[in-house]
Amino acid sequence: MEQGLPARQAQVLALLLKAEGPRSGQEMAERLGCSLAALGKLVGGLRATGFDIEAKPNSGYTLLSEPAGLLPARVEARLASGSLGLPFIHLAEIDSTNLEAQRRAEAGLGHGACLSADYQNVGRGRLDRRWQAPRASCLLFSLLLRPGLALSKVFSLTNLAAVAVCRAVEDMSELGPMIKWPNDVYLDGRKLAGILTEFTYQDERLDHVVVGVGLNVNLTAAQLAKVPAPAASLSTASGRVWDRALLMIAILGQADAFYRTLMAGDGEELTAAYNARFWLQGRRIQMRDGQAVREGVARGVAANGALLLQENGRTVAISHGDVSVLGVD
Repeated sequence: MEQGLPARQAQVLALLLKAEGPRSGQEMAERLGCSLAALGKLVGGLRATGFDIEAKPNSGYTLLSEPAGLLPARVEARLASGSLGLPFIHLAEIDSTNLEAQRRAEAGLGHGACLSADYQNVGRGRLDRRWQAPRASCLLFSLLLRPGLALSKVFSLTNLAAVAVCRAVEDMSELGPMIKWPNDVYLDGRKLAGILTEFTYQDERLDHVVVGVGLNVNLTAAQLAKVPAPAASLSTASGRVWDRALLMIAILGQADAFYRTLMAGDGEELTAAYNARFWLQGRRIQMRDGQAVREGVARGVAANGALLLQENGRTVAISHGDVSVLGVD
């Protein structure tokens, strides 16, 4: 079941968030094109969902506090019109946000929509690996994009998501996440996030692309200990509980900025940002693509997202493969 607030309530919340003090009910009603009575009902709906809104005669409405959680109104109210993440659709439980995004894409859901869930019962990673996370402990979301780019540029969209996660975390903390090609974000040598990009195309051009992200946010040390592979979470690394909605907003903001430059034909900023956080840089790695095995030294990523591997005195670009760092368990 979808969780959220009507779009009009999100508009009321946006006006309250932008106010530096009490906001006139008359002014808000005029901005929204509704009556004072209708505004009162919208404010009442916000209060019923957990928003603490004070109302004083001859003064106006003041937002005192917000409920925790990934309420769509909290996210949408903070995103600029036309930004990636609109609409923001949140579900309590789903099989997989990527699967749901694909279903909705086929049904006509538009570019930029973001589907999020508190729990996935069939969460998937790359190569059909399972993604498991306790309920409401992580960010589990999928962005639906309709870029119309050349098929060869699909990997840049995975890179975009990885960089957006890193920069959002950096802006909200002193942590320094890194990126392990092709689709993981690491923190202190442990996996913090995974990215799964799936797409359809026609005539060598992308039709719709679903970029799914699973990010460990508020997992405890005890919960991390149950994860098969070494994993990290933002809460254990920073020593505090994170507001998932504010982190979601920060990630969407970063993704939107990079997407706009990418669509304008400028991928240099994204490539530079990725390489600045490239965890494999200078490491000797082993690449597996099916039965093929290659070894060499990682030298960054190209503008199209391909890994640059130095082997036998020459550098080659590799678009597919599973990477192991030699000498690292």
